Amino acid sequence: MASLVPGLPVLLDVRRQLGEGKHPGRVDDDGKPKAYKGITRDEAVRLEREILATRDRGERQPDVRTAPLFGIFATAWVEENRSGWKASTLQQYEQVLKSQLRPAYEDVRLSHITESRVKQFVTELQDGGLSARRINLIVLVLKMIIRTALKQLLIREDPAIAIRKLKEPRTEIDPLDPQEVAAFLATCPRWWRPYFTVSFWTGARPNELAALKWGDVDWTRAAFRIRAGRYRGVESTPKTMGSIRDVDMLPPVVEAMKPRKAQQAATCLKLGLGAQESGRDCVFSGSRGGLLKPNFARDYVWYPTLKKAGLRRRTMYQTRHTFASNALAAGEAPSWVAQMLGHTTPEMLFTVYVRYIPNRTRRDGSAFASRMSEAVLSEAQKALAVIPK
Repeated sequence: MASLVPGLPVLLDVRRQLGEGKHPGRVDDDGKPKAYKGITRDEAVRLEREILATRDRGERQPDVRTAPLFGIFATAWVEENRSGWKASTLQQYEQVLKSQLRPAYEDVRLSHITESRVKQFVTELQDGGLSARRINLIVLVLKMIIRTALKQLLIREDPAIAIRKLKEPRTEIDPLDPQEVAAFLATCPRWWRPYFTVSFWTGARPNELAALKWGDVDWTRAAFRIRAGRYRGVESTPKTMGSIRDVDMLPPVVEAMKPRKAQQAATCLKLGLGAQESGRDCVFSGSRGGLLKPNFARDYVWYPTLKKAGLRRRTMYQTRHTFASNALAAGEAPSWVAQMLGHTTPEMLFTVYVRYIPNRTRRDGSAFASRMSEAVLSEAQKALAVIPK
């Protein structure tokens, strides 16, 4: 029989749990009640006050027995929010649901997802070999779904509120030095050489170059405009608003890109594909005329070329780190490097690339000594010039 007082069952449960610090139903090896550690007295008092206030306002209390199944609610959650997400974000969230969350919680009521169950789930993900970054993304999606259910009064509390992010290792920075860049480009297949030349000399992200159009190239100013990125075949806005930027084309970039259009036209003619449609006239395309797929370039061009050139294996994103580290090591202004990369400030450069820019981060006083010595020497020479011989 349902209670005539809204929230009364929950209130009684809180008071019972509060009691004298004991958890009902739990006993130790000697048969004595165990101390209840799942909630402190202050937390219980706060929760009691919230329930009473909710009751006084006449608000409906969640009925855990009728809470929806996770799978059904997750589907509705995606449909309600997808319009505000980038295409890449939507794909990421759907992949997380398909691969991890649905197998674990598909037929579980939201009210039956407990903190203990979430912690066990995280442990299983770790044991399965998933990276901390991936697990954090999975837990983030789970938390967003649970918080939505909480706002809709479908559950009483957030079981994931105490689940903390796992510590993620710093992204490995392993750039190529100038000699390694030269060796890579010399070994790289002819069709792909312009793409990797531009990557090394501009620091543009792989997905940004995949979406670069000829209409965004300004030959007069020797620059091109980054407006979009392509993720798993879907084009959308770049990673951040600061990523929309003009990128200077240094001489090697101009030389690599100028013959590119004629090369593409010859390939399309040979394959009988015809001219590219307006808006799809990408600067970089696959060797058979289709859209460039960064994952394909990574697996079938980048890694094999590194191996053939006798270079250490590293991720394709290192082309971006190669540009940044070498530009800073050469003494380029951090503000220019940051602008080329799409960063709003240069501060991050010194955090990420500090060990690759010794001439920008001297700690031996040589730069100061050189500057002061030049001035002192100059004054000394002037003084000697006025001393009579």
